[in-house]
Amino acid sequence: MKVDNEKKPVLGIDLGTTYSAISRWTEKGPKVYQNPRREYSWASVVYFDDRQEKPLVGNLALKRAIIDPENAVIGVKRMMDDANQTIRLGNKEFSPIEISSLILRDVYEYAEKTTPGFDPAGVVVTVPYYFTAVQNSNTADAAKMAGLNVLGIIQEPVAAALAYGVHEEENLSDEIIMVFDLGGGTFDLTIFRFTNNQDKITFEVLATGGDDRLGGLDFDKKLSELIEKKANLNLDGQSEVDLLKAKSALMEAAKEAKEILSFEDSTEVIKPNILPGQHIEIEIEREEFEACIDHYFVKMDTIMDNVIEKACLSRSDINRVIKVGGSSRIPKIDELLSQKVGGNKTFGNIDPDLCVAQGASIYAAFLDERIDWAKEIEIKTATAHALGVGLADGRVSVLIPANRQTPCKETRTFTTDTDNCEELDIDLYQGASKFIKNNKKIGTIHVPGLVKRPAGELDIKITFQISQQQSVSVTVIQEESHIRKVETVKLT
Repeated sequence: MKVDNEKKPVLGIDLGTTYSAISRWTEKGPKVYQNPRREYSWASVVYFDDRQEKPLVGNLALKRAIIDPENAVIGVKRMMDDANQTIRLGNKEFSPIEISSLILRDVYEYAEKTTPGFDPAGVVVTVPYYFTAVQNSNTADAAKMAGLNVLGIIQEPVAAALAYGVHEEENLSDEIIMVFDLGGGTFDLTIFRFTNNQDKITFEVLATGGDDRLGGLDFDKKLSELIEKKANLNLDGQSEVDLLKAKSALMEAAKEAKEILSFEDSTEVIKPNILPGQHIEIEIEREEFEACIDHYFVKMDTIMDNVIEKACLSRSDINRVIKVGGSSRIPKIDELLSQKVGGNKTFGNIDPDLCVAQGASIYAAFLDERIDWAKEIEIKTATAHALGVGLADGRVSVLIPANRQTPCKETRTFTTDTDNCEELDIDLYQGASKFIKNNKKIGTIHVPGLVKRPAGELDIKITFQISQQQSVSVTVIQEESHIRKVETVKLT
């Protein structure tokens, strides 16, 4: 076993939509780093204008974003499905991968500043379970661009379950765990079977689901619209700059109000000069806030039903709920969970804001063989999305369905749709829809050198094989042309 120390630790980074955190493994368990202001998390915000030599990152960037939102980016995690997007800040252009790498580097440097001679052995970075292969790959690229030695990528609910399992290992036997992960930008719901026996701790994913466009940012937007309406703000005739500043200030006011309404029945929203000569001085009731985001609760309720059904469980089978993410603190979430799976099942002994970073550092310690346990840790995963091949008629032929336990393998035979075809591009897709246009393209395999045959007379065998580590191997075989081509797509 490798020795743990502050100078050469293994790290876990929770790269969040709105806030990020970093933890290291110690011999006594995970420890989350603090910044100089004794905060455990950093805003996932980047700000840059023409006066600066380099971008500002974190909480200071968030403050600048309120007064100059045009030169700030918040919620870049929602852009990780397209690395070719252009984000213009000041006189510079950035990609989502570059912005994410700046956030990761900033979080890492705070940990680095705490210890002279800091030289970590490696880092694990988290992603939502519902991220596609492209989003996961782009996240890994961002970590490498930040100069981090990436030991691995782990899904956030798996990290949270690890933190729970390690925290409660001595008190647990076998149970069904639901991880309810509602962060700033994404909603992940994952059901595990936790097994604790004499030789092994096992986390087996039974089902997963979610929405990568549902989170605290959406709640803030709806609440900001409610504040704007109740305050009777007059937006007519305002300059574009003033409108942008007002919208940013409204979002900040909504965020503050949302946090207060998590433990109070009402709150005052007071913002002088939100627009020239216009002020906000209103009261928001918790019931008003909950009403304006009710349709998101309907979405979450439906996702919970679907995931429980996919796991072949009844609601009463859920023994424990682990809440993850700052938005899970909203009181109505507890009402939803109580109605759905029963009361008094929420585990409250781990911090929903920090448990993902803690779990990531536990996984890093596991990968680097630093956990001094007699027990083995086993993580059994399942596919979050269906995987298949695009067809000429615009549909997707699914080879691996969603929620298939990994490792798994499936082969299907296709054929050409044109006469005398000598080469072929096989497009690979990930997603739940039957139609190409609604799914995410994750790669293309070019197959040259086919023998000429009439349409429909050339058999092409395609095999998808997914490993325990969620790596997808795609094999294309055409026997008459003596073709056997293998390519790999990383899902995590």
